[in-house]
Amino acid sequence: MMSENVETKPSSFEEAFQQPIWVHAMVEENDPIIKNSAWEIVPRLEGKSVVGSRWIYKVKQVVYGSVEKHKATFLAKGFSQVQGIDYEETFALVGRNSSIRSNPLSVKMRWKIHQMDVKRTFLNRVIKEEVYIEQLEGFETFKKGLYVYRLK
Repeated sequence: MMSENVETKPSSFEEAFQQPIWVHAMVEENDPIIKNSAWEIVPRLEGKSVVGSRWIYKVKQVVYGSVEKHKATFLAKGFSQVQGIDYEETFALVGRNSSIRSNPLSVKMRWKIHQMDVKRTFLNRVIKEEVYIEQLEGFETFKKGLYVYRLK
């Protein structure tokens, strides 16, 4: 029997901010970013391109529609950047075929297989470009518009 209790996600930050469950989800997303020191707050510089940011909200459900988790994701609006001006290279996190192919080998060799879920990943690479991002809505440390995040 399917549950008719379908939970809706907020359509804006203002709506999400009124509900403690979504505030908790945003804090849960923001804390690892701060803990990993992904950026620093700097004054907004004249003539520098700044990437916008926004929140995306998702209600993760399990079988029969019951709610597993409320997830808020910070999204940098990278589509506003221009290749050759704002960046030279792009990177995407993808699974490696060698990892998938190792499974039959592990069976043959009788190796124990361990699976894990990764909540967040951080690309740990030195970048040459200066990348500036708008402060997260709801988590502004300094006056919004005058200060931005500089990606480390």
